[in-house]
Amino acid sequence: MGPEAVGVADVARASIAIDREDFLGMVFGAFTDALDDAVGRSEASGFIALVSMAVSEEIKARYLRASGTPRLDLAATVDAMIDLKRRLGGDFYVIEATPRRIVLGNRRCPFGELVKKSPSMCMVTSNVFGHMVAESQGYGRITLGDTIARGGTGCRIVIDLDPDAPDEGGQDYFGQDYFGKDVA
Repeated sequence: MGPEAVGVADVARASIAIDREDFLGMVFGAFTDALDDAVGRSEASGFIALVSMAVSEEIKARYLRASGTPRLDLAATVDAMIDLKRRLGGDFYVIEATPRRIVLGNRRCPFGELVKKSPSMCMVTSNVFGHMVAESQGYGRITLGDTIARGGTGCRIVIDLDPDAPDEGGQDYFGQDYFGKDVA
């Protein structure tokens, strides 16, 4: 070992800020960056949407089991979205709630500082929220306004429940029953 080498005992006591959550965040961030670089942002967003849909199906199933109902109503869906992000380390809250539109704010990103390096991580939130709302209400459009990832002090997430509402560049999500029977 050279003079700058550190012994094993010293490394074990070193102040290194990494734990399982940090590690998984780094892996996810590196994964999304590599995907963006390999296939482009549009295709990467499509892939993240597929992964997010599978994750949101599992999340939805857990909330449905906990509620004992076959479908969450709008209030329970909003509560579930906020609860989910709280459990993940976010600080989401309701700014506005009407039968046509929900606006959520967030003071702390569940992905921490990593989101500033990988803004496509916001697509996970958009997709999970979009699928949860669409399965509950039949339709939802998620618009990510201000985001921490883009340098904001917080996030503003607009969830339009009316497909005829003015579109501010959001992503549309449709529930399984949207084109078939009415969902209420």
